Amino acid sequence: MRPYTILHTIETGGPGGAETVVFNLATRLDPKAFRSIALLPKGTWLNPKLRESGVPIYEVDWHAWYDLRGPLEMARIIRREKVDLIHSHLPGQNFYSCLAGVLTGRKTLVTYHGPVELSDAKSIKGAFRLWFVRKTAAGVTVVCNLMGEKLKEIGFSSSNMVRIYNGIDTARFEGRNDQHLRKALGFSGATKLVGMIANVRQSKGYDNFVRAARRVLDQWPDVRFLAVGDVDPVVAEPVFRLVKELALGDKFVFLGFREDIAEILRELDIFVLASSSEGFPLATLEAMAAGKAMVVTRCGGPQEVVDHGRTGFLVPPADPDALATKICELLSNESQAREFGANARAKVNREFTLDDMINQYEHLYKRVLES
Repeated sequence: MRPYTILHTIETGGPGGAETVVFNLATRLDPKAFRSIALLPKGTWLNPKLRESGVPIYEVDWHAWYDLRGPLEMARIIRREKVDLIHSHLPGQNFYSCLAGVLTGRKTLVTYHGPVELSDAKSIKGAFRLWFVRKTAAGVTVVCNLMGEKLKEIGFSSSNMVRIYNGIDTARFEGRNDQHLRKALGFSGATKLVGMIANVRQSKGYDNFVRAARRVLDQWPDVRFLAVGDVDPVVAEPVFRLVKELALGDKFVFLGFREDIAEILRELDIFVLASSSEGFPLATLEAMAAGKAMVVTRCGGPQEVVDHGRTGFLVPPADPDALATKICELLSNESQAREFGANARAKVNREFTLDDMINQYEHLYKRVLES
């Protein structure tokens, strides 16, 4: 019997957490049971990574949500490649994939990654697209319990909904801290580094991270702060202005998008996530795998992975004072920070591995296809 052909598709090209999940699924499934192909918009991050891994890529772009050329082209590819199951990610592509599934008679599995994806659920367009997905998707996956509750609130049924937590390759984050980043930035080996790994986007709370940095520096003037992630210039402009207004100067460094996240995490003393809304952020899992103490906002999915007072601290979103207080607490109590980091590493190795995530999706694919 030939392997099932899975079409992986998403509306964005990354870099980002959802795109990383797509990459891992498309490249890690058991090749004896599954063959992966991908349908993506033109992009410079996910597309070449998949090509380099040998995954066949189709690029399809369309610019209006009611433009049928995209779903029709998807339908042609589905028939040509004898696709057995469509696995779609993010709300716009979930709609188009369900439409293509109806046109071709193929089952569609959709994934929602975070509450921000439902921001237009009350608009006519958003409500229609969600209604169509509810009526036609063979299955719905969510990456955290919070996302499942949000979908149920707008009419999705729990009967065909499955929660599969994101997982990571924990081995990538083990290893020695060689202080390469400190040397590159001109910092001494004793300099404490507090870092946030997240694209500079509206929901990531960078303004609150900057304000918290100012408060920490008033007590710990030798600490340095790092922002690691792709920069949206429109969103970043007021953040850059705030850094200047608060006289942070070279004490708050924007590193931009980086591929060496594992190496950067090894050098951090404290990991921070200041988001106002999250699904199940991979960066938090990666920081845990690197054995880092963390201060994370109660912004959705993180509450399902961070144990307050054991693997890190949870603080309210949009509260730079609370964020700064807990950062200072960890800076002043190194033994507590080490204990948090060790507990975090043990938990992620126990509960959030990439192998476990892949296994759960493989079982789900077979169940949907064979039902």
